[in-house]
Amino acid sequence: MGYETRVGTELEFYLLDKDTLKPRDRGIQVYGLPRASELEHVLGPIRRHLSAVGIPIEQSNPEYAAGQVEVNIRYDEALKAADRVVAFRGLVKELGNAHGYHATFMSKPFFAESGNGFHVHHSLWHDGNNLMADNGSLSALGRQYLAGLQQHMAEISMVSATTPNAYRRRQPYTFCPINNTWGVDNRTVGLRVILGNDSAIRVEKRDGSADCNPYLLLALEIAAGLKGIENKLEPTAETTGNGYEDQDHQPIPTDLATAVALARESDLMAEVLGPDLLELLIQHSEREIEFIANQVTPVEIERYLESF
Repeated sequence: MGYETRVGTELEFYLLDKDTLKPRDRGIQVYGLPRASELEHVLGPIRRHLSAVGIPIEQSNPEYAAGQVEVNIRYDEALKAADRVVAFRGLVKELGNAHGYHATFMSKPFFAESGNGFHVHHSLWHDGNNLMADNGSLSALGRQYLAGLQQHMAEISMVSATTPNAYRRRQPYTFCPINNTWGVDNRTVGLRVILGNDSAIRVEKRDGSADCNPYLLLALEIAAGLKGIENKLEPTAETTGNGYEDQDHQPIPTDLATAVALARESDLMAEVLGPDLLELLIQHSEREIEFIANQVTPVEIERYLESF
């Protein structure tokens, strides 16, 4: 099609005490300067080392849970963006360890706290121009790309959330979407349109988990967006209020078994990944489902051992 894809990424993770595997701090200070200052002794070196290896960081900040951090990596072409995500996760774990922390990108390490997301910002460019921009609004091409992401959001969930644990993150009022709604600067929806000057206009897909495979997910998301352009799709009506209360849009899977069932029927996933890789991923997911289902968990011990 002649478009250049540009992808920016946000990753959330927890910095936990190495010995207790719990946050050292307490309470929520999302974007809070005192909490940022407390964590600067580890976040500062992380940013500097990442910059030294060519991973440009746009910002880092405390997130919506004790010990949780978000880092935004500057947009670039998709393969380079995926490479940076993998390098970033490895470097964060190593540098965290050097400062006495265990860094984890596990989707939902604490059920009562915010999960770790992987938000992907999509834009299309040609000759230095952002094709998603139209005088401060989302262009017709951008709307078609948005519609493609919206149409295929549920069916690619097996790759955007790859473990049974990842689906525990998909709960209302947790800053993780539960359906394929979209809206302008709305953090309760699945697809957030971000406006501003023309170079900054983009679509943010918000359902991915921080422990996903970025190569596979970016390939599928870009293919979904391009299908929207190819088929001249139009997005549904914008959700202007609370996306969690929206009953008119398709829900995304809240368990891996449902995601696997959708993947089996997905022409897009078969086309992008190939039938052999798709079947391998399905088999791996089914093994994970079976393994987790056959465990006796600490919660079960706590709840039932002395009750019966």
